[in-house]
Amino acid sequence: MSVEIRKARRDDAACLAALSIQVWLSTYLTDGIRPSLADYVLTEFTPANFEALIADRSHHLLVLERSGHLLGYAQLSLDSACEGCDGPALELERLYLVENHTGQGLGRRLMMAARQWAQVQSGQPRLWLRVWHGNERAIAFYRRLGMALHGETHFELEGARHLNYVMLDPAPVGAAVAVANV
Repeated sequence: MSVEIRKARRDDAACLAALSIQVWLSTYLTDGIRPSLADYVLTEFTPANFEALIADRSHHLLVLERSGHLLGYAQLSLDSACEGCDGPALELERLYLVENHTGQGLGRRLMMAARQWAQVQSGQPRLWLRVWHGNERAIAFYRRLGMALHGETHFELEGARHLNYVMLDPAPVGAAVAVANV
């Protein structure tokens, strides 16, 4: 069965919400669930929010599916500025993959599709992203794809600041695609 990567459609919204909840909880719940975490997840990852993102021209969502089953997605933002970046940059806001499908090269394919989409945008922008400092698997994945640590930022939740790294493609997207395919 082949895997397809395509632009998200409005009818993907419920699957995107459910997949996001699964990935977010399995990544960030190190001590269990609290009401504030449940509230965050249930208000952030809703079908209505995904419908709005899909319709928003400042965002682009790519979905990865097999036989009609959503396995992952990449969410790109055209409006997010990368602090300290020289030249145009696009933020990869999320690259989520169903947990039991990691390690199969699907995340790499989704990242390549995001880079290829960015490559045709005005100015061939570099991709940048934020990743939780404790997500060692994701950091290693992005490094294998040629991304480098660029700085630090924080995600705020429940009045607490959580350290995130900013990672950046070291070259324009076209060059990064060529490097990753070697």
